Amino acid sequence: MSSITEQTSNEDRMTRYRTDVAARRTRNIVQGLHHHAYIARNLEETRHFYEDILGLPLIGTWVERHNPVTNQRDNYVHAFFELADGSCLAFFQFKDQQYNDQTAISSFKQNNPFAHHIALEVRGFEALEEMKMRLRSGDIPFVETDHGYCQSIYLYDPNGMQVEFTTQVPRTDEMFATVAPTAHDVLADWLSQECLPSNNEFRSKEGWKPGT
Repeated sequence: MSSITEQTSNEDRMTRYRTDVAARRTRNIVQGLHHHAYIARNLEETRHFYEDILGLPLIGTWVERHNPVTNQRDNYVHAFFELADGSCLAFFQFKDQQYNDQTAISSFKQNNPFAHHIALEVRGFEALEEMKMRLRSGDIPFVETDHGYCQSIYLYDPNGMQVEFTTQVPRTDEMFATVAPTAHDVLADWLSQECLPSNNEFRSKEGWKPGT
């Protein structure tokens, strides 16, 4: 097959994939992330980190005096920091510090990212480099990794929650176009087999590297 024919075939495949993606997303009634909520150890430290360093504006602080979980009077706030698409990262803090600490999923420990992390997208390598610059200016350590279908940095916020900033790469759509048709079959095979080979040939073998 000539290179011109291969290119045309690949372009047709990508056109079909993007058409399928648009149709699939139109059928989905879940529009997007509204907010991701987490307990804050100290909301002023949290505000400084997300607003002053990372650039996410605080757009609302709701004072709540009734706890819907206990159905009792309480005293806490729910603060929202906005992302570019209008979704938010939100944080609670209770006046009762003992209850606040006991409620925290991680007990404010820096956990393995497989236990819990939130991944936020930035647009392009330039934006990822700007985020690294912001972290360096705040003396916040981070690590970098290449997932193959995206490139990411990972860091901890003041509450011990792990945050990932990631950007798509030129081959992201092509990689997902390749795996999308077999996604259910691959999952079923992995669940039923002990040793299924990797289908991500582009992932870096270096793993995490200290951020530079």
